[in-house]
Amino acid sequence: MLVRQFFPDDAERLSRLIVRNLQLVNIRDYSPQVIEALIPSHTPERIQDLARNGYTLVGVDGDLIVGTASLDGDRVRNVFVAVEKHGNGVGRKLMAAIEAYALDHRLRRIYLLSGLTAEGFYRKLGYEKVGAIEHDLDGVPLQLIKMEKVLTPAK
Repeated sequence: MLVRQFFPDDAERLSRLIVRNLQLVNIRDYSPQVIEALIPSHTPERIQDLARNGYTLVGVDGDLIVGTASLDGDRVRNVFVAVEKHGNGVGRKLMAAIEAYALDHRLRRIYLLSGLTAEGFYRKLGYEKVGAIEHDLDGVPLQLIKMEKVLTPAK
């Protein structure tokens, strides 16, 4: 798998990948109302906006986009892996690349808001829970876990 920077032409495929994850994976931990309220945040236009204002990576396997992760300031966002690629190291590789970029830009601590579904994944990568947040999605409550990691340069 190759990790590369986002291209605007990736937005449509990333949107489909993210929505599919929400509908097939995140539905295990959240109600259908929460999933439906999250989908508008992941349109191709919103993905392009995040990429313009931050740093977005894409995992590519041949012609297929198999994952994505973004860094917006010191916040990791939109970490999603194609459902059929879960457990194959795609997310770890994307997160390692995000963390390396953060270190290159002199960030020593980054954070993310994890859904219930991904908390264990982030713990395995060294992120620690620092709080819980209830976010309002147009009247639909969403529980998120704030996690952070102190980054240390490689020796």
